This record gives sequence, C-alpha cells and structure tokens, in this order.
Amino acid sequence: MPKKKTEKELPTNIRARDGKFSYRYRIPVTKIVDGVEVKSSKEMESPRFDTLGEAEDFGILIKAQKIKKELFYSEKITVSIWGKIWLKDYELEQGVGEETVRLRDYGLRKLNEVFGAFQMRDVTQNTFQQFLNKLKAEGFARSSIALIKSSARMMFAHAIVKGILTVNPTDGTFIPKDKRQARKTGEKRAILPKYLEKEELKTFLQLSRFMMHVNYWALFIVLAYTGLRIREAAGLQWEDIDQQRRTIDINKQVKGTSVRKYHFSPTKNVQSERVISYGETVQKALSQLQAWQQNERLSAKGINPKDNFVFWSEYPGYPISVNSIARMMQRVLEAGNLPLNLTAHSFRHTHVSLLASNSKVSLPEIQARIGHKSNSKVTELIYLHVTKHRQMQMADDFEWAINN
Repeated sequence: MPKKKTEKELPTNIRARDGKFSYRYRIPVTKIVDGVEVKSSKEMESPRFDTLGEAEDFGILIKAQKIKKELFYSEKITVSIWGKIWLKDYELEQGVGEETVRLRDYGLRKLNEVFGAFQMRDVTQNTFQQFLNKLKAEGFARSSIALIKSSARMMFAHAIVKGILTVNPTDGTFIPKDKRQARKTGEKRAILPKYLEKEELKTFLQLSRFMMHVNYWALFIVLAYTGLRIREAAGLQWEDIDQQRRTIDINKQVKGTSVRKYHFSPTKNVQSERVISYGETVQKALSQLQAWQQNERLSAKGINPKDNFVFWSEYPGYPISVNSIARMMQRVLEAGNLPLNLTAHSFRHTHVSLLASNSKVSLPEIQARIGHKSNSKVTELIYLHVTKHRQMQMADDFEWAINN
C-alpha cells in the first residue's frame, strides 16, 4: 500500500487539517494611511476542500491571477478617499492647469454625492448607469454629465493601474440622449451668441478712443481685431508680440485673486495655443500703447519688475483687471446706446462674424485663428448665421451648374 502523505510531504502552500485541504497564499494589500497609499501583503487561505486535488486546482487559479495582476486586497478604500488620491496624481502626471483640475474636482464632488461612502469595489456598471440616468432626469446639461462621467472613468482607470480594481464600472455606460422634437414654424433653431454688428463695433471703438485711456482702447482694438479670449489678452507680454512679422504668440493666460497676486496658466485647450497675424490697426494701437508705457516707466514707482505685460492695471506693470475691463466696456455701451448685455467675450464672437462674412475665409480657418476645436458649436452657429445669404444662393448655383 502507498504510504499516506503527511503535512510535511504536502505540496507547497497546501495545508491539511481534520481531513480537509486548503491552499495558503499571500496577496498585495493597498491601504490608505492619512490620505497616502501604502502597499504591503496579507496572508490568505482558501476554503477547505475534501480532496488534495481541489486545493491544488485552487492554487493554480491563484497563481494565474497573480500573473495577470488580478489578485489584490483593498481595505476601506472608498470612492471619496481614492478620488482625492487620483486627483493629486492626475495633476502631477498630466501637468494640467488649475482650471482643468477645478473641473475634475467638480466631477468628483458630484460623484461623491452618491458614491462617496461606497467601497471602490462596490460600484457596479448598473449602479453607475442609474447615476447617469438620475443626472439626466435632474436636468443636468449633457456637457456637465460628460464631465462627471469622464472624471469618474479616469479615476476608476487609475484604480485598475494601481491594483485596486480589475474592472472599470463606467465601461459600457452611456449618457441618455435628448429626445428630438419637431421645431415649430417660426421657432428659432438655436440661441445665437451675442456679438456686435459691424457698424456697432465701429461706434464702440470710436467712442472708446475718446472716452478712455490708451491702455483700454488698445485692449479693445486687440480683442476685436484678433478674437483673443479676455484672459489670453490680459496675459500677453511684449515678448509674445513680433511687431516686425506682426504676429502674436498665444501661449498662456493670466489668473489670480488680484492684479498683484497673479499667476500664469496654460491656454484653455491645446487648440488655443497658437500664433496669429494682425494688421495695421492693431500695429498702430500697440505702438501708441508702447510709447505711453515707455514714458510711464521714467516716472512711475513700484513698476512690476518681473513680467513685461502689454496691458496694465492701475498698478504699473501688473496685468489688467478683468473686472475693470467690464466696467469700462459698460460705460462705452451706454454712451453709444449699444446693447448692454454684451461682454468682453462678445468681441470674440464679433471677430468670428466679420470673418465669416468674407466668402474667402472658411470655417476651419476661423476656428484655427481663434483657437476653437473643429467641433465648436459656437463658431459654427455664428458662421452659419452670417453666411445664410450665401447658402440661399446655392440652389441657383446648382441650377447653373447642371444646365451649362
């Protein structure tokens, strides 16, 4: 008769007790200690099997999971805790700006309202889909839901990389679509962004030339003639402007709690980082502004020694205040009997509308100039509105083409 195996002769990691067999193994452990991810290991034991073969088969499965890095153990890692860890890693690894971090933080806060106390492994595809459905039912815009979903997707994906999860619960989920309804006769298709008509723009710039300082007048010229965003213009430095080639390098924007407590951040998106050309009107305005600044530097005290801004605030050399721009603009709008609901951003829309009125300028060219994505609905709306008279001629153009 074959000799019965003792515990010492059992295969590695197999344990026999009371006629039953189990498999012992160690797995990676991830803990969160004071908000910091700490890794260690933990000894585990399988259920007790009736036969040695069953315990050995269990061991084979465990080894396979280790090879595939699917074996882990997480202790008390909630969605809220992991979200904070991911956001820090995301900011450092991706090098994103504070505005992007703020948006991702908003997405996580909305996620935490429902899942904050959940263990990471307890969030399922079904519960996440119900969450998206709930956001839609509560009236959240599709863009807001997309932001929340993408933040969650990246956070859960990071957990997979770190061995916290094996499955991303956002995979296979979708944002409920709006039900399209027939538009009534006479009903407008979409709300058109606010902008100045050509004559209104001329009136505004003429009044601003006589009503305000060269610093503000030159700023409004640049906004109207280039389509820059207000914070892109406020962040311009003279080194960004090539007056010989007549180009502006838009590579940053300025932000801060006050004009003296400012900092630079990346442009709104990758497309916004661009180099654009400008013409004679902008050149003259910049030359006058530069001449004034050179004289001012001779007598002004406390000039910003660090950065060479194009547009100054009331503190010499410091970036112009966005709030002061709004106040100055309102004064001119009132004096010119122009629409008071216009903002500095309206110059950007105005720039698009005037470019679109030129049949030689295409929509992609306009989008590239103002740093908009190719799928920008704002630019497209203005472009289609301004070019509608050209679209009306297409029927006649087709008739001519087919009959000649």
